Amino acid sequence: MKISVALCTYNSSSYIKKQLDSILNQQDFKVDEIIICDDNSTDETIEILKNYKAKKSSTFTIHKNEINIGSTKNFEKAISLCSGDFIFLSDQDDIWKENKILKTLTVFEENPNAEGVFSNADLIDQHGNSIPNITIWDSVFFLEKELSKPIDFFDIITKNGNIVTGATLCIKNIVKSFIFPFTDEVLHDEKIAVCLALRKSLFYSTENLISYRLHDKQQVGMRNLHKLVSKNRLKRIILDLEKPETFKEYRQLSKKIYLKLQKSKKYQHCNFLKTDMRELSAKSKNELDLLNNKMKLKFPLRYRFTSLIDKLLNKRK
Repeated sequence: MKISVALCTYNSSSYIKKQLDSILNQQDFKVDEIIICDDNSTDETIEILKNYKAKKSSTFTIHKNEINIGSTKNFEKAISLCSGDFIFLSDQDDIWKENKILKTLTVFEENPNAEGVFSNADLIDQHGNSIPNITIWDSVFFLEKELSKPIDFFDIITKNGNIVTGATLCIKNIVKSFIFPFTDEVLHDEKIAVCLALRKSLFYSTENLISYRLHDKQQVGMRNLHKLVSKNRLKRIILDLEKPETFKEYRQLSKKIYLKLQKSKKYQHCNFLKTDMRELSAKSKNELDLLNNKMKLKFPLRYRFTSLIDKLLNKRK
């Protein structure tokens, strides 16, 4: 079994050493290759990487982009260059727990259908200090403990937003055959998550297997952390943990189901899927019709007025 790490860097001199050390110091399993794609850094990142390569030349492969291509395309490049049976995605500024690989591979072993495994994560600040009382799952409203099992990941991702953080994700090599290309329209981790969700091959560990760093210079990350509310009512409605009551709540849920319907149509002709997308589209359409009928009965005047405005503005029906 060969283990690869797809690591993308860009001006990461402040944090990259701790991340690399945490990857190299894994218990029970050692990484066979670390594929690093640097997005044309202008600081000391490349020099630091070369120093690590000098000590472990057989492990490190460094590619520096001639121009900046952005994190999504950079991850496409890094993942495509990995040759391992299992490919761990890695950001440049986090810190892996020493048993991350062991715990992740255990989930694969316990779930033979798994093609991708993600996990929860601690949050740390730019100085490495712990951010208490909140995890990365809290921040993306992945209320795992409250959701019905098995979890419908496609439903959650298309309605609630992506809950799979790429920095916690590991995929099997076979996944490379159907996830590309990545585009700027959708972040790489969401694209992978949706594909695996539709193949019923996305699994997870409830343990916090990395410390996810929040800082001002990260290209992709959480914003306005202080505004997060763990029991956000709209999110709970979207996750079907509470029922809508007001017209606004019904309408917001309707919009989210419509997005799910459009996404299911987008993937309808993909030959790598194990899900019947026509059936899923029909189910989403029926779900949307039922909700709109409830709105029509419960708020008849408001519904007619809003529908008229939507029609005049050429919005979706």
